[in-house]
Amino acid sequence: MQLDPIRAFLRALCIYMRDRGHMLLSLASVSGQREVKIALRALWRRHDAEETGYLRFEDVIADLESDERFMKELRGMGFKEFVEVEGEKYLVFDLDTLKKVVEDMCRDVVG
Repeated sequence: MQLDPIRAFLRALCIYMRDRGHMLLSLASVSGQREVKIALRALWRRHDAEETGYLRFEDVIADLESDERFMKELRGMGFKEFVEVEGEKYLVFDLDTLKKVVEDMCRDVVG
Protein backbone atom coordinates (compact mmCIF):
# COMPACT_ATOMS: atom_id res chain seq x y z
CA MET A 1 0.00 0.00 0.00
CA GLN A 2 1.29 3.43 -0.93
CA LEU A 3 1.24 6.26 1.61
CA ASP A 4 -0.08 9.68 0.79
CA PRO A 5 2.93 11.59 -0.65
CA ILE A 6 2.75 14.15 2.18
CA ARG A 7 3.06 11.37 4.76
CA ALA A 8 5.85 9.64 2.80
CA PHE A 9 7.73 12.94 2.53
CA LEU A 10 7.29 13.74 6.23
CA ARG A 11 8.56 10.29 7.25
CA ALA A 12 11.87 10.87 5.45
CA LEU A 13 12.10 14.47 6.70
CA CYS A 14 11.39 13.47 10.29
CA ILE A 15 13.93 10.66 10.28
CA TYR A 16 16.46 13.18 8.97
CA MET A 17 15.44 15.67 11.68
CA ARG A 18 15.71 13.02 14.38
CA ASP A 19 19.32 12.48 13.28
CA ARG A 20 20.32 16.06 12.39
CA GLY A 21 17.57 18.47 13.46
CA HIS A 22 19.01 19.77 16.71
CA MET A 23 22.40 20.38 15.11
CA LEU A 24 20.76 22.12 12.15
CA LEU A 25 18.59 24.24 14.45
CA SER A 26 21.60 25.22 16.54
CA LEU A 27 23.75 26.15 13.53
CA ALA A 28 20.96 28.12 11.88
CA SER A 29 20.18 30.00 15.10
CA VAL A 30 23.81 30.86 15.86
CA SER A 31 24.53 32.01 12.31
CA GLY A 32 21.42 34.19 12.20
CA GLN A 33 19.86 32.37 9.27
CA ARG A 34 16.19 33.03 8.65
CA GLU A 35 15.74 30.33 6.05
CA VAL A 36 17.04 26.80 5.86
CA LYS A 37 17.61 24.67 2.77
CA ILE A 38 17.85 20.91 3.09
CA ALA A 39 19.10 18.92 0.13
CA LEU A 40 16.53 16.35 -0.89
CA ARG A 41 19.46 13.98 -1.38
CA ALA A 42 19.76 13.91 2.43
CA LEU A 43 16.12 12.89 2.72
CA TRP A 44 16.45 10.27 0.00
CA ARG A 45 18.90 8.43 2.24
CA ARG A 46 16.22 8.13 4.92
CA HIS A 47 13.42 7.01 2.62
CA ASP A 48 12.13 3.48 3.17
CA ALA A 49 10.36 2.09 0.11
CA GLU A 50 8.74 -0.73 2.08
CA GLU A 51 7.14 1.68 4.54
CA THR A 52 5.97 4.27 2.03
CA GLY A 53 5.12 2.16 -1.01
CA TYR A 54 7.22 4.47 -3.20
CA LEU A 55 10.14 2.72 -4.84
CA ARG A 56 12.12 5.96 -5.14
CA PHE A 57 12.02 9.14 -3.04
CA GLU A 58 12.10 11.12 -6.29
CA ASP A 59 8.64 9.69 -7.03
CA VAL A 60 7.35 11.13 -3.75
CA ILE A 61 8.63 14.57 -4.74
CA ALA A 62 7.20 14.23 -8.25
CA ASP A 63 3.75 13.39 -6.81
CA LEU A 64 3.94 16.36 -4.44
CA GLU A 65 4.95 18.80 -7.15
CA SER A 66 2.40 17.53 -9.65
CA ASP A 67 -0.60 18.31 -7.45
CA GLU A 68 -1.15 21.86 -6.17
CA ARG A 69 -3.24 20.66 -3.23
CA PHE A 70 -0.21 18.77 -1.87
CA MET A 71 2.00 21.83 -2.31
CA LYS A 72 -0.64 23.98 -0.63
CA GLU A 73 -0.74 21.56 2.31
CA LEU A 74 3.05 21.67 2.62
CA ARG A 75 3.01 25.48 2.52
CA GLY A 76 0.33 25.40 5.22
CA MET A 77 2.77 23.47 7.40
CA GLY A 78 5.39 26.18 6.83
CA PHE A 79 7.42 24.67 4.01
CA LYS A 80 7.99 27.30 1.33
CA GLU A 81 9.07 25.50 -1.82
CA PHE A 82 11.37 23.11 -3.58
CA VAL A 83 14.16 24.89 -5.44
CA GLU A 84 16.94 23.68 -7.68
CA VAL A 85 20.42 25.11 -7.20
CA GLU A 86 23.20 23.99 -9.52
CA GLY A 87 21.35 20.80 -10.41
CA GLU A 88 20.50 19.84 -6.83
CA LYS A 89 17.00 20.08 -5.40
CA TYR A 90 16.36 21.58 -1.95
CA LEU A 91 13.45 22.09 0.42
CA VAL A 92 13.25 25.69 1.69
CA PHE A 93 11.61 26.74 4.94
CA ASP A 94 12.11 29.27 7.70
CA LEU A 95 13.70 28.85 11.12
CA ASP A 96 10.35 28.83 12.94
CA THR A 97 9.18 25.91 10.82
CA LEU A 98 12.45 24.10 11.56
CA LYS A 99 11.79 24.53 15.29
CA LYS A 100 8.21 23.28 14.86
CA VAL A 101 9.38 20.24 12.90
CA VAL A 102 12.12 19.34 15.39
CA GLU A 103 10.05 19.93 18.52
CA ASP A 104 6.51 18.91 17.56
CA MET A 105 5.58 17.68 14.12
CA CYS A 106 7.89 14.68 13.96
CA ARG A 107 6.67 13.13 17.20
CA ASP A 108 3.46 12.20 15.42
CA VAL A 109 5.25 10.85 12.34
CA VAL A 110 8.16 8.78 13.69
CA GLY A 111 7.69 8.85 17.47
